[in-house]
Amino acid sequence: MMNVLMSRGILGHEMMVEELKDVLKKEYKVAILLYSFFKEQFQTERDYHAFYEKGSEYYEKIVSAFEPYGIQEKQLSWVNYYHDKKEDAMKKIKDADILYFPGGAPDLMMERIIEKGLKEVIEAHRKIYIGSSAGAMIQFENYHISSDAEYPQFTYQTGLNLLKGFSIEVHYRRRKKQKSGMRKVFRAYKHPILTIPDDGAVVVYDDEIILLGTAKLTYTHQGILR
Repeated sequence: MMNVLMSRGILGHEMMVEELKDVLKKEYKVAILLYSFFKEQFQTERDYHAFYEKGSEYYEKIVSAFEPYGIQEKQLSWVNYYHDKKEDAMKKIKDADILYFPGGAPDLMMERIIEKGLKEVIEAHRKIYIGSSAGAMIQFENYHISSDAEYPQFTYQTGLNLLKGFSIEVHYRRRKKQKSGMRKVFRAYKHPILTIPDDGAVVVYDDEIILLGTAKLTYTHQGILR
């Protein structure tokens, strides 16, 4: 199993390609779970489809992110929240070598995964999981949301049973609220915390953790690194 954790969709950037070029093989199939949207983002189902449809900015961005690995557009499948029945969504997930979780609303993405009955099949995948922002956060059995514009209150949340034993702080910009959130997490769990700025990433190969770009180990089991 491999987990790729990013704050932004930088999968196609040079440092990511250098690290993953021998892992993301050109014959692999990818399933993209389109479940991470905020309720305010799309007022109607039509808005949802317009944002994700073939030819849209988001669609093309995802397609181009996999191109450096030789993975073609025809190898991507899109798990549609509105159109795909449970059986269809499960088949796309089972057939894929890579599951991709977009950024957005982590708590709502988990709600929708559970609503559609997909948590078990996602956890059983055990191949390659790639996530940006919210899509990185939900890969943890337990994760936190530091307060920001979308989330006024710090909260603990339950995610997928894929990663445990450390935490991440995405979009890290040394904000006071982020530092406060990390202090709470450390007091609660006493485990390492990795910070991932927008130009950083973390790759987890089973038990080996690789830090890329500006990603950093900020808390160890003993506390904050100075």
